[in-house]
Amino acid sequence: MENLRSIGIFVRAAELRSFAAAAAVLGLTPSAVSKAIGTLERSLGARLLVRTARGVSLTEDGARFHARCRTIVAELRAAERELASTRGAVRGRLRVALHDSPANSHILPNLPTFLGHHPEIHVDVTIVAGAMSLEAKNFDVAVFLGDPPDSNLVAHRIAERRFCTVAARSYLERRGRPLVPSELTGHNCLVHVLPNGRAQESWSYRKGDQQFEVRVRGNLSINAGSWMREMALAGLGVARLPSNNATPLLAARGDLELLLADWSSEAPPVHLMYARGRGASPNVRAFRDFVTALFRDPDPGPCFLDPGKPRARWPMWRA
Repeated sequence: MENLRSIGIFVRAAELRSFAAAAAVLGLTPSAVSKAIGTLERSLGARLLVRTARGVSLTEDGARFHARCRTIVAELRAAERELASTRGAVRGRLRVALHDSPANSHILPNLPTFLGHHPEIHVDVTIVAGAMSLEAKNFDVAVFLGDPPDSNLVAHRIAERRFCTVAARSYLERRGRPLVPSELTGHNCLVHVLPNGRAQESWSYRKGDQQFEVRVRGNLSINAGSWMREMALAGLGVARLPSNNATPLLAARGDLELLLADWSSEAPPVHLMYARGRGASPNVRAFRDFVTALFRDPDPGPCFLDPGKPRARWPMWRA
């Protein structure tokens, strides 16, 4: 039993392949991590980890020991979370990973309300460009874009999104308004770049049984969605913005106009995710309910999806 703490440190160091990374996650110094693992190795009479040029790696004995310990540590963490859930208090630290689009459009502007309702919680937010391993990075809950892969994570789809094709009135007065998707080829289109570096130069549209794939071009490609919106407002060209970003602007600002209103265009959905067993945590439950309510929108706005049509699959972008 005296080795339980050292076993937890060993499992984290093995997962992250680094004493320094494990120390940062556990709130220890690298020397404390090294000392704890050394004590464990002497107690077991076996070498578990060896230093390499890239960090640390498991020995053969270490790999066998890690396979058993990982299950034990996961069960202990689940037991701790279950005990906390029975107490029901929303308090302590909640580590959250948020994709920047839903973070900026919905979650961060409303976070003061959440903190006001739960004054004993400390939310540690990290903005990310794509999905990542929650366990390895020690996140409790995350909000990512796209359809999650099959994994040990629990995923709640909290929002279906659409793309809205928009442009500033000043641009349209100069260049005219496209009436069908094919006319976008004659316009300066602002292109979003995905986290993997691939530019979204192919825009898909559907109306009834008609479907179009349009290859667009323009003089700006950018990987920041918020700046794509600002460039559209500045009259630079036609942009395709997710509905959660475009709808508030279309409602509040007359200088941004919706184009191709009778054509639908799908966008990656929004998923809230956490590791199995963490759903019982009062902190995770409270945050899940808060975020789900933010995205509950009975009015889909001017950007719509055809009802009854099969939805495209959007593989989750990886950071």
